[in-house]
Amino acid sequence: MVMKMNKKEFIEELQIKTNYDEKKCILINNIIEEHFLIGKKNKEKIVNDIKEKLNISSNEADEIYNISIGIITKELKESIKHPFKSK
Repeated sequence: MVMKMNKKEFIEELQIKTNYDEKKCILINNIIEEHFLIGKKNKEKIVNDIKEKLNISSNEADEIYNISIGIITKELKESIKHPFKSK
């Protein structure tokens, strides 16, 4: 079984890295899930959604996007390194 970060773990990690409350982190998670694929094409859409729904600046929204991508990328790298470990 591949290691897999669940939604709760992602939200908790996002809370730690952004210092946002759980409600905001759930909203960020939902925005990212809405766009399905994370990539350069969707980055602008995701950043704009975060900016609008959280009523924050473009720079803050971009930082949140980068933090989210960092969490997801870290988990993917761990899954690749240890494909048969389970959490």
